[in-house]
Amino acid sequence: MTFDEQTLSAHFGRIWPVHNDAFCELLVLLRRQFGGDLDRMLVLAIIGSRTLSRGRIEGLSYEDFTAMDRPDDEPAPINLQSIADYSGIPRETVRRKLRDLEQLGWIIRRDNGFLIASSKATKDLAPATEATLHYLATVVAVCTNTLSD
Repeated sequence: MTFDEQTLSAHFGRIWPVHNDAFCELLVLLRRQFGGDLDRMLVLAIIGSRTLSRGRIEGLSYEDFTAMDRPDDEPAPINLQSIADYSGIPRETVRRKLRDLEQLGWIIRRDNGFLIASSKATKDLAPATEATLHYLATVVAVCTNTLSD
């Protein structure tokens, strides 16, 4: 059996409650980790998606990922305006979130103005990443069990 939207839709009543409960738990933890500021979390997530885009960490385990230094080569370009455009968060709000993230040491502004997520963010946010792994494992398990029944 395939794992696609049609299959998920057919088993909605079994999968959705598990996903929703686990997702709520994850969001509560993320909200706490980011001091109640989910916009700050979203801004960092967007920067992280560019810093560690597909191919840059492919094949790494979580242990390898947490131990690695950030790549020296330039990540996909990301700046204040591109974050505002992509997220729909107002530019001035993004500016404040970037200031907060820089003060926390979670992002680094390169000489060319582009932003990258720092190794400090990886370390400080390990509980959030581990909660995300738990969320994913929970959803995969219910989907796998549903599809195998």
